Amino acid sequence: MLNRDTFQKDPADYRIPNDGVAKIMFPPAPGSTTQTLKAELGTFITDGEFGRGLLKILESFRGGLPQGKQKAVWISGFYGSGKSHLAKMLCGLWTDRIFDDDGSRPSGLLPEPSTELIGELRALQSAGARAGGLHAAGGTLGGGSDDPKLATLGIVLQSVGLPLDYRAARVAFWLADEGILDAVRARLGNAFESAIRNFVLSTAFREAVMAEKPSLAANARDLSDRLKADFPQPPELTVADLSSTVRRALLLNRKELPLTVVVLDEVQQFLKNDPGRALDVQNIAERLADDFDGRLLLVCTGQQALNELDNLQKLLGRFQVRISLGEADMDAVIRKTVLRKSSAGSAKVQTMLDDRAGEISRHLRGTHVAHRAEDGADAVLDWPLLPSRRRVWERVLRALDKSGMAGALRTQMAVALESARLVGDKPLGHAVPTDFLYTRFADDAFAAGELPEETRSRITKLREGTPDERLQARILMLVYMLGLIQGDAEFHGIRPTTEVLADLLVEDLSAGGDVRAAVPKALTALEEAGAVMPLDGTW
Repeated sequence: MLNRDTFQKDPADYRIPNDGVAKIMFPPAPGSTTQTLKAELGTFITDGEFGRGLLKILESFRGGLPQGKQKAVWISGFYGSGKSHLAKMLCGLWTDRIFDDDGSRPSGLLPEPSTELIGELRALQSAGARAGGLHAAGGTLGGGSDDPKLATLGIVLQSVGLPLDYRAARVAFWLADEGILDAVRARLGNAFESAIRNFVLSTAFREAVMAEKPSLAANARDLSDRLKADFPQPPELTVADLSSTVRRALLLNRKELPLTVVVLDEVQQFLKNDPGRALDVQNIAERLADDFDGRLLLVCTGQQALNELDNLQKLLGRFQVRISLGEADMDAVIRKTVLRKSSAGSAKVQTMLDDRAGEISRHLRGTHVAHRAEDGADAVLDWPLLPSRRRVWERVLRALDKSGMAGALRTQMAVALESARLVGDKPLGHAVPTDFLYTRFADDAFAAGELPEETRSRITKLREGTPDERLQARILMLVYMLGLIQGDAEFHGIRPTTEVLADLLVEDLSAGGDVRAAVPKALTALEEAGAVMPLDGTW
């Protein structure tokens, strides 16, 4: 039996929605496909922290409605932990808008949602029906203005179909007051946003306005002069301006404020330890909580919990609902999606693991990530990833995250799927080697200056050589990777010794002795070539 035969769905055929990178733009851009959003909803596992976090957000919002004030939400988690995914699913489920192609609803696509979660979603729908409806606005900070106030406003403006530019949005509001916004938009079609952003110079914009309401000016030139005078370049946006403009945008084509969620993704990365930006976010959160009668909820995401960084601790009082996602939460999702086994496959994997228990239990002995008795409960779910190796990966991923090199990885789900594909065509009993992770981040590490060109070139050349040279390349990958986490070695105990390197390289669990016999010879060759050197028993 091959490894691929144990899965419920062959890893070679499995596709992660949007490659595992949850990019928040809500509502989706006009004309964009809804298939990605539907696929994400269909793989949103809600029986762990993701479901509990979503429930916590909805319960908090419902509790804040009678009080007329909401508590802002902070979702934290390292790269690939799923925080953006959770925030995006919140947007989709918040409005629960019917998909045009098949008539399905986001809430109906969730796999096995809890009774409590369905109850809260229904309560939200009922509350929206009594108010001005439901609205969701979501986007990533950093894609536009460097001013947090303008960036936040742009996300809200975009969600109601208005240009992100504040000055152009004011012109759009004027058109709405004149009763011709929709008509002008229809005349200009896809050119609307470009035309209104250049309203002073755009002939097409002036002609469309004059065609809909000739009484606004004697001619196109007079209209241009009027627009230039009435809508000069605005001064710096204040928090009060932000609040009033958000209210104006949400009331566009509505008589009453809708129950609204505003999601700002990657806020911590946007702040960049800038006290001024942090203060702006603090003031934004406070103002949005106070000015909308409890009908607007602000949700932000960041890599770390607010109490972990001095710069973020100032936000603690504003973001009182906090959700922290960790390895266990993403592990649960991975096990139920990309690594899910069939019933027959699970039995086969368990038998194999029992037969190879001796080899597995000796891996990384003496470290804090070594095989544990409790690993048995998840070993079948994790296969072909060994739990001890996953713990090594997690530490390397965290090190990459801190150094800013994890942008291309983004998600552990994608890494897990690619690793399953790597050994899919190999006989059951072949595990994913730890050095595989290097291939996922080497290019970014090199571009960031974190991987020396000499090391990278040497590894590349050896990988193209003989079997002995390919083993040397794999060893160099591991020595480099373990070097990234040596600052915390006293806590995890993982050091690049000959034995540890061999443990991490074993693929065929029935032939571990062959690898252990070959590694010392390969290290000797690398030492003679000046690629590695021994130091206190490590390489």
